[in-house]
Amino acid sequence: MNTSEVGVLPRGASAVQCARVFACAAILAFLGLGSCATDRLTTSDSRPMPPTPRTAPVTPSSARVNRMAFMVGSKPEDSNNNGFPDLIRATVALFASPYPTSIREDGAFVFMLYPQGQVGIANVSPIGSWRVHGDSLKRTLASAQYGPCYQFQLSLLESGGDALPLDRADIICRFEPADGSASVTCDGVRTIQIGRRFAAGM
Repeated sequence: MNTSEVGVLPRGASAVQCARVFACAAILAFLGLGSCATDRLTTSDSRPMPPTPRTAPVTPSSARVNRMAFMVGSKPEDSNNNGFPDLIRATVALFASPYPTSIREDGAFVFMLYPQGQVGIANVSPIGSWRVHGDSLKRTLASAQYGPCYQFQLSLLESGGDALPLDRADIICRFEPADGSASVTCDGVRTIQIGRRFAAGM
């Protein structure tokens, strides 16, 4: 049958002939629609595939640190099981805005722990303080999804002792670049719990 004649019925055509013509027209229409369909990749639940991940911009070596991300565990650990928490875990990542990937830079980290609400008040001494640099700093290097970072274990046993009343305290962090450029301080304090929580051995 000539496809150009599909849909044109001669006079006096029987019902069977009409049915055949309409069947052929339906098949040709279906095939025509199929040929116009576009390929689209989907997941097993028919959702569109996610876009291809893009690599984050690389921070140039000339960039200098101008901000930090400072994260601290809210409850220090009791490393010697005497009932007084003494080990503060902290993570710091250094950034050079506007680049999103963290960087490494030579220098020193200074941490200071104060009674809650006493940071920046004259004549108030810190409960504890730590300065990490040189080989000690190199041992803290680690990696995260956003780039390199530094992971610290700050011990109260090395800075005044852990026998403190149950209370809250504020810790701050400052990075001092080795090249003498401006230091970078964390944005605000991080509050942790210090002092005895329970009897030793429990």
